[in-house]
Amino acid sequence: MKKIAFYLCGLALSGLSLTACYDEPDFIADNTTPTGVGSAPVSANELFDLATNTAISTANNANTRQYAPGTEIRYELQFFSESPVKEINVYQTVGAGARTKVKTYPYAPAFSKVDRTDTLVVSYTVPQAPPETNVRIETEVLNQNNLNVIRTLWIRIRP
Repeated sequence: MKKIAFYLCGLALSGLSLTACYDEPDFIADNTTPTGVGSAPVSANELFDLATNTAISTANNANTRQYAPGTEIRYELQFFSESPVKEINVYQTVGAGARTKVKTYPYAPAFSKVDRTDTLVVSYTVPQAPPETNVRIETEVLNQNNLNVIRTLWIRIRP
C-alpha cells in the first residue's frame, strides 16, 4: 500500500514539474510590431457575410461573390492594437473608379477576453453599378499614431 502511495505521489510531482515548465504565449509580443511611434493594429480573422455565413472573397477572381445593388453586407471585423485606435474607415473602389470613403466608425472599445480582440460588425451597402462590375471594399483600422491595417474584400455586381 505504501508503495502505491509513493508511486502516485511521484507521478503527481512529475506532472506538476512538467506543467511548471510551460511558457504561456505572449499575445502582444507575438502579434504586434513595435515602431518608434507605437504599434500598428493587427487583424486577420476570416470575413464572413453574416446573413449567409459564407466567406467574402479577399481576391478578385472567379470565386468573387455577386450581390445586387442596394444589398447590405454585414461582416465582423476583429482587431487588436496595443496603441490607441482612432477610428475604423470603410472605402470602396467601383470598377476602375477612384477610391472613396463611404463610412467612418469612431472607435468604441469592444474587447473580448476570449478572442483577445476588439470586434466591430461593419455594414456596407452595395453601390449602384453596371452588372459584372467588380467592387473593392477596404476596411481600415486607423490608430491615433496614424499606423493602420487594411482588410480588403472583393464583390461583383449581380447581373
